[in-house]
Amino acid sequence: MVKLRIGAQLIVWGERIDTDLSGVLDEVAGLGYAGVEMSPAPLEKYPDPKRLFASRNLSLIGLHVGVGDLKLVDNALKLLRKAEGRYLLFSGAGGRGNTEQEYRQNSKFLQDAGKRAKEHDVRVCYHNHAQEIINNAMGMRIICEETDPELVSLCVDTFWVQYGGLSPVDFIKENLDRVAYLHLKDMKDREFVELGQGVVDFPAVVKAVDPIALEWAVVEQDRTKRTPKESMEISRRYLKEKLGL
Repeated sequence: MVKLRIGAQLIVWGERIDTDLSGVLDEVAGLGYAGVEMSPAPLEKYPDPKRLFASRNLSLIGLHVGVGDLKLVDNALKLLRKAEGRYLLFSGAGGRGNTEQEYRQNSKFLQDAGKRAKEHDVRVCYHNHAQEIINNAMGMRIICEETDPELVSLCVDTFWVQYGGLSPVDFIKENLDRVAYLHLKDMKDREFVELGQGVVDFPAVVKAVDPIALEWAVVEQDRTKRTPKESMEISRRYLKEKLGL
């Protein structure tokens, strides 16, 4: 069995990612994370982004962007190539209306993005929010129906599956052939909390992906009442002490 590597999504550090990315990465590395997921923009000013991560013994796991703009896709792929990142994540396929038509239209975009990414040995993953999970996961079902599994995989966000009314464990099991990436995120009273402090059953989540030997699981906490470092430290410690990750 391949042991999951644990990464950090930088969203919890907010605007500091734009002004002090080096300092944020120092904190991430110091907390024992092995890699980073982030948006592309803060990396654009670095001529050698690979060095930025490698000097801290970190990997750039992937970049996360919205659907709809193939120029953004090409830019993200360029950055991933420079830093040797292997995942490109998308969200927002439901648009403003969260309609079947919008999902079908944006599935065509995801298919095109997947073709471009495959040429660079990058895997496209669609990241769910709650809107893709409601109505018996209508959004996710359409995306899976309308895209090639060789081109578009799933990034399952445990918080938003739970928030949308489904079991993250059951959702993973039902879509195991498409799952390629995890966002580990906990929920209490429909708010973001550190891992192990909410209702998501992470031992069962990790067990559910055993058969597919995922490479990465990324801790993501959109907002925190603590400092970002404190929150991400609590979550990292939980994974290490409770799950051996």
